[in-house]
Parts: sequence; structure tokens; C-alpha cells
Amino acid sequence: MAHKIRVAFLGEGEMLPAAVVAVLDKNILPPENIFLSEKDKAVHEAVAGSGVVFCPDDMNTVVKGEIVVVCAPKKSELSAALSPISGCTRGRIVIAMCPGADCAYVADRVSRGTTILAAQPEMSEDGILTAELEYAPGFPSYMRGPCAEIVGSICELR
Repeated sequence: MAHKIRVAFLGEGEMLPAAVVAVLDKNILPPENIFLSEKDKAVHEAVAGSGVVFCPDDMNTVVKGEIVVVCAPKKSELSAALSPISGCTRGRIVIAMCPGADCAYVADRVSRGTTILAAQPEMSEDGILTAELEYAPGFPSYMRGPCAEIVGSICELR
């Protein structure tokens, strides 16, 4: 059964549209609870007509979500994606899906009071995308399952 939480998806690279498509295909979230920025053209093309909600920009996308998933292929791109939204992450969960970006790295780039889950995806020798989850101290236990399912929709969890 789909979770009723509201989730905003932002970022760069191929992982962003793949994550949104996977969450929809696996019925982890209902489409009306998924918020995307209209500026993310690859995602727009991948899920147009699916019922997801498109917002005019990243800031409007973030304020709609209880959870904000930020995908980036490099730490520098994660930094660039977090910079314009850092002022509105307080009270939200940020799931950072980026190789090499741990909770401390993300915490330095978001508002105080942001709850963080860092997932560092990497390709296994078998060609499978895997990730280990790092929960920041104080991460609410009741949100661990839904957040792990979001990451697990695209990555095999270690």
C-alpha cells in the first residue's frame, strides 16, 4: 500500500527520473503526493501524465513535501541543488542520494532542524545500484521504513 506522505524530488542526473519512476512503479507513493519542479525536464518527460504534481520551481516544490529527495551524481552537484533550498528544509527530512555525501556533508548545506538520511549509491560489480543508509542522530524511527522504501525503490540496500 502506498504511503500517504508528501515527497518532493529534486536534483541532477539520471538518478532523479529513475527514482521517481521507480517510486511510482512500485506504488510506494501515490502520484498526487509526489512533487516535482517543472525545470527538471528529464523527469517531466519520464512521468508526464502520471498524476504527479509539477511546481514552478525548486522552492515551491520543497515546501510541498514532508520529505525532500535530492539526487545528484557528484557532491558538487548536490551542493548546487541544496544551496537555493537550504533556507526551507527546517522541519523536513532530506534524503540525499549522492555518492560520497554523508550526513555531515549534507548538514553543512541545509538549515538547522533538518533531519537527514544520506544514501551513497554505487554500482556493484554485477551492475546493480546499491546503497547504504546513514541516518542522522534523532532521525524519527517511524519514518525509517518509508524513507528506506523510497531509496530501496532504485537501489538495493546494503
